[in-house]
Amino acid sequence: MKNIFLIIVVSILLLSPSATLLSSAGKTGEISVGTIVLSYRNVTMYAPAVAQTDNGYVGVISTITVTIQDNGNGRVFVDTLPLAQIDMQGSARLAVKVAGAIVKNDNTSSIDPSQYDYFFVVRTSSPVIGGPSAGAVMTVATIALLENWTIDNSTVMTGMIDPDGSVGPIGGIPYKIDAANSVGARRFLIPKGQMTYTETVTETTVNNGRTQIVSRPVTRNVSEYALTNYGIEVAEVEDVNDALLYMTGHMFFTPQADGEITTEQYRESMEPIASMLLTRARTSYENATSAFDNSSIPNYYPFYYENQITDIYNEAKTNLLQSENWFDQELFYTSTSKSFQSLIGSRYVSYACAYFNSTDEKQYIVSLLNEALDLHGIRSNDAKNAEIVGMISLQCVGAAQTRVFEAQTYLDDAQSSIDKNDYLTALYKIAFAVERSESVGWWLRIGLQFNDTNDINASSLSMLTEEYIDDAQQAITYSGVILDEVGQSSQYLTDAETFLSSARDELSDGYPAAALFKSLEALVNANLALELVDSSTKDKIDRARERASISIGAPVLAVSYYEYAQSLANESSFDSAIVYYKYSDLIAGALRLTTSVSGSQSSRYIGVPEFLVRSWWSGIFASLVFVLLFFLLGGLTGFGIGLIVWGFFSKRQKNKYFSDQQMPRSIEDYYKKNR
Repeated sequence: MKNIFLIIVVSILLLSPSATLLSSAGKTGEISVGTIVLSYRNVTMYAPAVAQTDNGYVGVISTITVTIQDNGNGRVFVDTLPLAQIDMQGSARLAVKVAGAIVKNDNTSSIDPSQYDYFFVVRTSSPVIGGPSAGAVMTVATIALLENWTIDNSTVMTGMIDPDGSVGPIGGIPYKIDAANSVGARRFLIPKGQMTYTETVTETTVNNGRTQIVSRPVTRNVSEYALTNYGIEVAEVEDVNDALLYMTGHMFFTPQADGEITTEQYRESMEPIASMLLTRARTSYENATSAFDNSSIPNYYPFYYENQITDIYNEAKTNLLQSENWFDQELFYTSTSKSFQSLIGSRYVSYACAYFNSTDEKQYIVSLLNEALDLHGIRSNDAKNAEIVGMISLQCVGAAQTRVFEAQTYLDDAQSSIDKNDYLTALYKIAFAVERSESVGWWLRIGLQFNDTNDINASSLSMLTEEYIDDAQQAITYSGVILDEVGQSSQYLTDAETFLSSARDELSDGYPAAALFKSLEALVNANLALELVDSSTKDKIDRARERASISIGAPVLAVSYYEYAQSLANESSFDSAIVYYKYSDLIAGALRLTTSVSGSQSSRYIGVPEFLVRSWWSGIFASLVFVLLFFLLGGLTGFGIGLIVWGFFSKRQKNKYFSDQQMPRSIEDYYKKNR
């Protein structure tokens, strides 16, 4: 009872007006109750936001007071007034997680972030859009308080925080610059790659007495807007480290990319797998060739079966040749991917030839499906029971479990195709499911090649996965709001929602490793929905490649995705290349922060960069308004938080081309595609 009372007292004091005065230096104090002494530090920062009013969108300033208190256990408490359109609790929790991992990796510091409790008090003048856009600010504030660094409050920042410490894209930057000017900002930090924005300009012209109104998109430069209108300097930041340099003068040492990311251990594990799959692909193609040459397949109007099977046969050959080429270039994951695609095509051709030679076509397909189901059951059980002891096995088991679910989807589709007498489509789905099920085994074997030393238990993995699912949901919601604001849509956002739904299903079915990586894919796609709204550029590809090459500290999945992205870039599939670079970067960064293994990073003082612009005016009036607001609400809020703390303890149908008889059906809408 004494501890509960102490928590209530602490909450009231930490969130009272005396603790909410805006200052660039963290405020330090102590609270004593009997023999218990608690120390705390806090700081209040400006966070620009966007509010919707009767006159449209406007920029507003929020203040975020962050307090850390020792003798805690990592709890995070958030109070917002008025409520944000998107819950800010997720951003605060993620900010603490990222900040804690970064500080724990600082070998010049003895701070244990898990021994603190964290309080976030958010105040603004009106309901705002986009709580996640304050994530980077909260992360910087948390790190600064833990390290006891002073923050330069004439620098204002906007940006989401990603699990790997990178600063994610946001919307409404011009409005937020307007708001930053109202509090005397001299520098404004934005996410890397968002120096331009697009706005719709409406022009009215009169020609021969006729009035014409034309709307057109115009690209603007953020830096020019801020400098011309307010004399504010704009700088891009790629991650928390960049932001810390601008806002505190400190940063953490980070390794530089050396252009070589494939480790010897990765080579030793992936090369035999790639070689084995290439041999299998050659043998499977030879078998398909023999079957195809000795089969008589109908090829007449309107059922050009031989033509469609020939197309798949030729694709299998092309993929086989590409696999051999990538293997010779020692890009082993890309080689395995092409071998896999070739294996599917060759298996399908062999299935189709046997189908046309069968006396009971439907029974033949049903027997194939049953064999595939049996194989899938075995591989599913292997993946579900695979031991996860560290970061490497987590990646390998996650990849294996993901393939279990993908195979199941194809088996379900195959059954649906059989029910509709769409037999050739069913054969293709079965071929895919069999090869995907087989791939489960070799992903599990890859994990056995490594010596895992980082402990990860089932409980911590499930909790971690739930957190990343929440992070992905937050990013999806935010991206949806911003895209709706600008009248845009994105396939990346649709894909993100699909990935997130899969992650929830996989976690529910007992496959937390698969769910973890699926949630990371959802997060990547949600961010790309904003970042690639104007498509990919060479600068974006180069930046994604550079980040990924620096982030990779462990082999296997991150290296594999990086390598595959390289091959996609070489084939001019730039949008897809960015996706896989991002996968690689986020997987490597998220796992590195998750394990929180002490490394060689250490903080060093650089000095806050000089401003290129000097004109600014103080936001004294705005500050006084917020001080008055805090004075009226601080005590009540603190008491409310205290009570909360007290209570804290006690988841198209195809048109039929044929009648319901035992006739082969087209695969992948073959006739539609080739009309």
